[in-house]
Amino acid sequence: MPLLGSAIGCRYRCAMPRTFVSARRPARSGWSMVAGSVALPAFASGLAAPGAVAAPPTVHSVCDISHEFTFYLDGRFHRQYLADHGRDARNWGTLHKLDLSNSNLLVLVGGNDRVPYAEASAEHVADFVERDGGTLLLMIDGGDPMPPGETVARRFGAMPTTDRARPPLKGMAEVPEETEIEFRGGTVLALEDPTAWTVLVEDAGGRPVLAARRAGAGHVIVGSRGLFGQKPDASDPINASWVTPMLVGRAEQKPIDPKLRHRSTSAERSRQVGPLTLEFHEGTEKFAEAIHEVYKEVRPHLVAITGVEPSPGMITSMLMLPTGGGGFSSGRRIAIGAWWGDYPKRRYPMIELIAHEAGHSWVLPHPEPLWNEPIATWLGIETGRRLGFPEAEATIARQIAKAKRHDPSLDAIDPTAPDAHRDVVWGKCYFVFEELERSHGPGAMAKYFQAKRRLVPADRPSYSMDDAVAVWSAAVGEDLFPWFRSLAFDVDRSRTDLATP
Repeated sequence: MPLLGSAIGCRYRCAMPRTFVSARRPARSGWSMVAGSVALPAFASGLAAPGAVAAPPTVHSVCDISHEFTFYLDGRFHRQYLADHGRDARNWGTLHKLDLSNSNLLVLVGGNDRVPYAEASAEHVADFVERDGGTLLLMIDGGDPMPPGETVARRFGAMPTTDRARPPLKGMAEVPEETEIEFRGGTVLALEDPTAWTVLVEDAGGRPVLAARRAGAGHVIVGSRGLFGQKPDASDPINASWVTPMLVGRAEQKPIDPKLRHRSTSAERSRQVGPLTLEFHEGTEKFAEAIHEVYKEVRPHLVAITGVEPSPGMITSMLMLPTGGGGFSSGRRIAIGAWWGDYPKRRYPMIELIAHEAGHSWVLPHPEPLWNEPIATWLGIETGRRLGFPEAEATIARQIAKAKRHDPSLDAIDPTAPDAHRDVVWGKCYFVFEELERSHGPGAMAKYFQAKRRLVPADRPSYSMDDAVAVWSAAVGEDLFPWFRSLAFDVDRSRTDLATP
């Protein structure tokens, strides 16, 4: 089975950091926002430069995605800041059950209040740092209400505030003052005992934005999420020149055994419901039943729309993701953001999402060319239409209108071109599906799926856009290559060995 996150299909917002409201909250009694100054750890000046390969690895990091899932933390953070220094694993399960004995760096985020940090998890983190000598990085910004990661921050004498950091930011201590600090925005910290902390980054008002301290045998680093990357394609390793040595120098103070395999931890709870296994941990179990009920509602419509059952061996498990950001599919497993589209207050977005992610299990074993994501979303939209949601029709019309801003007659821009705008690709694909239903329906999409199952063997090495048009042609009994070319698709009957009418 593919690793979690190695998705065949996904629908996910790319801007992943949590957005907090800007309402101000006064600092609580006993807390100071004055920057402290303590001696630097002796190792801070002797770190290897970023990019120097350590052999054997000296860092075993764990990124926790059990409180708030993002594709960024699912491997991208490690790729940006730690790839040359060690191995990374992800925690998908209940945090206080996580074995951290051979790990020396734990990465947490502020999280979402729908999945709070349990007291047992906060204590487990404290033991990892204070007793075992591990290093904690907590990336957190304040809000109203405060994110649940505040529980962990307070355990070490720090607290996010709602006061926005004012640029330009300045490096302190081991971060050279002349360093240009890249910052995506965020809040400042309040420190209970400033003398216990070393401020590493401060804002224009001299307030701490990132700070570190010793805690027992280990180290704690707390600061704004805006100081670190966020993109799921790992294309924004901001501040890596000083973030990497900041993390590595502290983490490697706890020795790890590089010969032992560093494994990700799965969601540890499950429930079998007919042929489907629901997967969750202690914090996401409460979402499982309601999301499964939506899946049960959606599934018969997917069968009716496609005219077939899911591909053999597909969609055997469904994982509850702690996020409102979407989901992914590996074919056998689909993962669903538990509060996507503000579910359960709004139902249509969840209907569309589940049908989309499940739809990939109908498409396989051959992912669709070009429109693998659009066809899955169209299945979700069509399911919404069948269930009477007016948002579905509006979604189709809106995307086609976006495509026409770039290609008014939808006959000039090749959507298969590498530089084709996303709106053209998605809008033109929707237009194709709608037109085929209009001219060769009802049930044109079902004819296509049935023809694909009939004509394309599972062991076929590839499935191209030319193949897809040939299958559509066989499905509707008409050579559709001229029609697709009239819409500027670069397709050619001579490039496929599949027969056309």
